[in-house]
Amino acid sequence: MNLAKKILTAAFFLITFLLPRTALSAQTAENPIVINTQTLPELQRLKTARNNPIFDEYNRIVEDNYKIIKRNQKPDFLFFVHTFTQDDKADLHWSDSQLISLASRCNIPYDTFATLNKIQNSTDSLIGKTVIIPTVPGLFIKQNIDDDSTALEILLHEKYADTQLTASDYYFIIDGEEYIFLTSKKFSSTERFYFLDSYLGLPLAKGTFWVSSGFGKRQNPISGEWKDHNGIDLAAPEGTPVYAVKDGHAAYCIENDPTFGNYIILTHDTGKMTSVYAHLKSICINQYQFVRKGDIIGYVGHTGMATGDHLHFEIRQGGVAQDPESVIDLKKN
Repeated sequence: MNLAKKILTAAFFLITFLLPRTALSAQTAENPIVINTQTLPELQRLKTARNNPIFDEYNRIVEDNYKIIKRNQKPDFLFFVHTFTQDDKADLHWSDSQLISLASRCNIPYDTFATLNKIQNSTDSLIGKTVIIPTVPGLFIKQNIDDDSTALEILLHEKYADTQLTASDYYFIIDGEEYIFLTSKKFSSTERFYFLDSYLGLPLAKGTFWVSSGFGKRQNPISGEWKDHNGIDLAAPEGTPVYAVKDGHAAYCIENDPTFGNYIILTHDTGKMTSVYAHLKSICINQYQFVRKGDIIGYVGHTGMATGDHLHFEIRQGGVAQDPESVIDLKKN
């Protein structure tokens, strides 16, 4: 199988090998709370104003629910929806994170919004997205992991797989998907870091490399043929540690390929993104292994079709090669 086919296949390997198919070991309610977002009332504006009584009522409900939870009583579950547009910027005054501005305005943790609305990173754009607005703080844990589950949903599912529900927890069916709701729960420090740290790290430590070949058309240094260079080459001494740029799984760990020598393909965000590390002297992780951003995965070499020691590095979104220098600041990291 050539590299291009392997990269496309990598996006689907989680489906067949890694994703757990078992449900959370929790007692489900006999009468779950069923939510259909198409029938929920809409908040036209997320701002207190004389002509916006619905948002005033929303704020009152949220405030009352915090008091109810503090008294160890059951809160009133109500949900609204809001469709984000550029006009929201005037009301929310967001900067890097529309989500955090939304959470602050609604007095509900961003953890709750993220798990309820399948938001993977704090900097994800919400423009054009219809967001469910809850009135109770907590975590929505997806009960059944499937092909459409986000990386955050998988992480939380694994953590709470053996959790026994208490009287303050709830069972929801939201647009046909089953969730356990853990009242007042928040992300752990690890989950918070994972969620807030959406930026890619460097594949090589700062100061150990220089860009010897950029992205795009170039003349092959061995064959002389002009062709697409789908990544960048980072020249560095043999044995320089190579790091995972983001949390992910090792879809492929290949040795002795005629072109790329020893190389690794990591998948991120349930296969939506892949990163490629080629011409390695050696690989120090195993295929299918989960790695964290910043973990050492191999060492620079010149295996395969290489004229000198360097790392060939690629980023692909949906199987399409992206210029790594457009998504990673090689000078500031």
